[in-house]
Amino acid sequence: MKSLLIIEDDLNVRDPLANYLEKNGFSVVTVSLLTDARARLKQRSFDCVILDWNLPDGEGIELAKELRISPNAVPVLMLTARTDLTDKVVGLELGSNDYMTKPFEPRELLARLRNILRTVAPQGT
Repeated sequence: MKSLLIIEDDLNVRDPLANYLEKNGFSVVTVSLLTDARARLKQRSFDCVILDWNLPDGEGIELAKELRISPNAVPVLMLTARTDLTDKVVGLELGSNDYMTKPFEPRELLARLRNILRTVAPQGT
């Protein structure tokens, strides 16, 4: 079973998304802060991270950059309300494997997530 870390502070997005992904065969851990995300990432490995840009304790793009240069780089799907083309390009260039804007269609997110997992080398979870 593939494991996901969802980093999202909006409960109205995070909880339904986590439930949907669990129903589709994923093991899901959720956090709402970057500090909690970093702690979880030190404790264990994940197959993919779903990451919001704007979080209460910082910008998710900073974590995406950290993950990209990490020896055990985990793929990132950026899920954010930032819809500007510049933000999308920056998000992709600085570390995310894919970029989706809110509101989003859960089936599309699932397809993109599966694509990331197919195309990125297994992370050994």
